[in-house]
Amino acid sequence: MSTEQYNLTGPTTDPNNADTDGDGLLDGIELLFTAWNETNEEWTLNPLVAGDGGYDGDQDAVTDLEELNLTYANPVNGGLAPPDAPKMWEEAAIVDPNEATSRIYRILFSKEGRASIAISQYNDWQTSGFAPPLLATLLGITDPNDPDTDDDGMLDGYEYWFTEWDLDANIWSMNPLTGTDIDADSDEDSYDCNGNGGIDDEERFTNLREYESRSYGKFSEINNIDAGVTLRTFGEDALDAMMQEGGMTEGQATQALYTAFVSKDIKSSERVQRINTAYADNFNLSLLGISDPTHPDSDGDGLPDGWEFCYALYRNTMPANDYRWTTNPVNPLDVDYDADEDGWFDRDSTKPVAAQGSWQGRIFTEGPVEDQISSGNSYLWFTNAMEYRNQTNPILSDSDGDDRRRIFMDVDGNQIYEFDGNLSDGREVFKYGSNPKDNDTDGDMLPDWYEYAHGWNETNSNWSSYLQVSVIWQEIGQDNWKPLTVSTDSQGNQSIQRATLDWTWVSMDPTNPDDATEDPDNDGGWDCSGAVCLYVRYNNFQEFFGITNASLSNANLVRQTPLLDCDGSPIEEWWQFREYLLGFCLQNPVNINYMRMNKVNSTDQLYAHIVLDNDPDYMEQTYEDNIHLVFGEWTDPWNRTFGDENHLPNLGNGEFVWGWYILDIDGDQVADGTHPFNYDTDGDWLNDHFEIEDDLLDGIRGNGGSPIRYDDRATN
Repeated sequence: MSTEQYNLTGPTTDPNNADTDGDGLLDGIELLFTAWNETNEEWTLNPLVAGDGGYDGDQDAVTDLEELNLTYANPVNGGLAPPDAPKMWEEAAIVDPNEATSRIYRILFSKEGRASIAISQYNDWQTSGFAPPLLATLLGITDPNDPDTDDDGMLDGYEYWFTEWDLDANIWSMNPLTGTDIDADSDEDSYDCNGNGGIDDEERFTNLREYESRSYGKFSEINNIDAGVTLRTFGEDALDAMMQEGGMTEGQATQALYTAFVSKDIKSSERVQRINTAYADNFNLSLLGISDPTHPDSDGDGLPDGWEFCYALYRNTMPANDYRWTTNPVNPLDVDYDADEDGWFDRDSTKPVAAQGSWQGRIFTEGPVEDQISSGNSYLWFTNAMEYRNQTNPILSDSDGDDRRRIFMDVDGNQIYEFDGNLSDGREVFKYGSNPKDNDTDGDMLPDWYEYAHGWNETNSNWSSYLQVSVIWQEIGQDNWKPLTVSTDSQGNQSIQRATLDWTWVSMDPTNPDDATEDPDNDGGWDCSGAVCLYVRYNNFQEFFGITNASLSNANLVRQTPLLDCDGSPIEEWWQFREYLLGFCLQNPVNINYMRMNKVNSTDQLYAHIVLDNDPDYMEQTYEDNIHLVFGEWTDPWNRTFGDENHLPNLGNGEFVWGWYILDIDGDQVADGTHPFNYDTDGDWLNDHFEIEDDLLDGIRGNGGSPIRYDDRATN
């Protein structure tokens, strides 16, 4: 208390002067909200001391004076607002009048008997609508003793310093006097992570959720962490990363986090300077660790805040090899994380890295030289930065769902049947050069997983192989071409053997649509209706779908048809066409699905059966040495629930068809077409094309021959 003030009023306030010290704050207001500061041993607000109010008693990043001035002035935070913008309390009274009244009630009745005059005025105001000066001042303040006056989960100072006038909505983007703003997204950085064309509730990175970066991290994940693990906020997680991965001390990490926030643009720097005007460490004390609600990339790492929020999980994350938020809007080091571990880790210097670039639709553009990666032995992590650049999911190793090939693996001495992981997002980009966002990269309606399973040559690291698979057809009598080898020895004895096969290059490349119309095994048919017989291809496209219709022999032709998928949409993709052909649109496709492998009853003939009959001659048929490679009538030892193989597989109980993996790449018990490099998939001496055509003689598919069911040569 100054000598001048003491001489003027003595040690008491002036009962005839509402503002004894003349500092613009009513004596009653200062007495109502004052608190004892232990450090400096003085009252934070004193009606006898002019110019006080510089304390921040509730540590909400706004000084007491700034909070008490909100009745008469809007925030001075550097943001733009029209001169006629309503005061925050005026707006709050309009958007939620009941909450405005309740807010004043909470402020007054929390003051432990110091607010008797104000409470009396409040009660009169409720009926008369007239507010005397003391109450009129209280109508628009934030409470200097409560860090969150409107109880909306956001600190008063956060709303004060980061609010802006929304010209479109004609409203304050945040208002510390009303909780109606919790769903606002000032910087519009929410991200459509599921690609459905809209922003779902769980994808919204609202101003409240940006603030929760400091208090929770991602609030929806607080109950989803591993047992015994202590959850860290986004801010704490960023400090952990800077100390453990960046080798910083705690002080250095704090400074780095502060610097990352203020250095991203001039606006951020100026805002923090204003926040720290009252106290040099004000921002760090109350706001360090928030995500900036006015900037779409708070940590300046090139990853949008909303994208990082979407995919944030707290778990052990590589290559940090410690618990981290997988993506964190305030941790600039997370650009190098690979949380789903979908990179290329078993490479060596003999394996080239695919050309790096970008996909626009189904067109690939190779990137500049500096983007290309040399061969080597080190891990290639498919980092968050790469996931964002490729628009893949950083917490899902296979964004487009084409990593469907399942194989038997030995893990710790136990055999398991799992996806082989080769078409993970990172391996598609690094090793195979396919599009990790499209399960049919080249659009030829042969899915990437199918072309990978049949086409990848690991030895040569390419999609081509030189195989002895091409049928040499033999004309047996005029215009009668057969996939057989008929010969007569010196004694005049005739033999009929399987087709002689020629060597040919075969290719299945998920980035090249041309291979879909190739016929490497030469297993088509013949049209002898004209003057000469013409070979009719049974190409790779037809092999996958098991069809011979020439009008549906490639992707372009299918897309030109009026065929509709299960939802009534035009067929554009392989899975739609497959559903259509195999009857998956029907409630029970059991009698239509001609690629079904399991036998369902004793009379069922629509099942898979592949036999190695070991018969050297067509005319010599024995059964004793037959080997049943695939048999829909038997149950495979793998995952068998009871008995031996001699019962029909119960797919509902998880049983599998005997030897299913020969025909079925992904383990769904539906054959993935006929084999594109085997003219006689089922081993019954009849080429695949012939068996399909034979089945269709009556116009019905599935009631005759089948290219995946062995018919012995005694069959009528």
